[in-house]
Amino acid sequence: MLLAFAAGLAACDRVLVHSATAASWTTAAADRMGVDLAEKLHVVPAPRDERLVRDPAGTAPPDGRAVAVYNLRLYAHYGTARFTTLARRLTADAPVELTVMDLFGSRSPERVRLDPSPEQHRNALAALPGVTIASDRGDRVRYRDLLADAHFGIAPFRPGCPWSMSVVDCQGMGLPVIAPRTGWPAEHIDDDLLFDTDDEAVRIAARLATDAEFYRVHAKRAHASTGDFAPAAVAARYLEAIA
Repeated sequence: MLLAFAAGLAACDRVLVHSATAASWTTAAADRMGVDLAEKLHVVPAPRDERLVRDPAGTAPPDGRAVAVYNLRLYAHYGTARFTTLARRLTADAPVELTVMDLFGSRSPERVRLDPSPEQHRNALAALPGVTIASDRGDRVRYRDLLADAHFGIAPFRPGCPWSMSVVDCQGMGLPVIAPRTGWPAEHIDDDLLFDTDDEAVRIAARLATDAEFYRVHAKRAHASTGDFAPAAVAARYLEAIA
């Protein structure tokens, strides 16, 4: 697989990756296989959805109890089992309720046989007190409304995560996102919101729920962190990369 990846890198005139983290990993793989990326590697993130942008100045912080949203696919390789463990702790030990997005709904029996992990994790999460499973039913307006009803987001536990559009969706709406200190989240998310253990995650979540000033600061920072992902800015980076 690494040989095929290296061959693809060597054949490309331009190599575009989502983040500095992804760029460092790609460069390391290329160096290992003796592929010179020279000037052809560029960081060009995906653009944010401008329909999912909201000024946090107009939203109120939690009043002692917060709603967190997990808006990622429930595949096992996204680290969903690890998230489920944290969900149990958050709802039991912090003033937090969880909305977990079911982004698949009813899949065909054939898809389920290929990978039953989304249904398994959805059922396990639905059984937890304080957890609500919600679906946007493919409606972007409903998806926005579900994010607007939350106070903060939770990043994936996916090993080697190079990027997360779900994180950007939350941040564009002015929702702080808490994250494990790994991969791209560790590059992109404010250090105050990163954790290494469940105990740290519970403390951060509780502070977001109860410390209004802490929440306001991080809501503003979250929103501002998506500025580089505005479509015009991303288009400019893309045109520069392919020039």
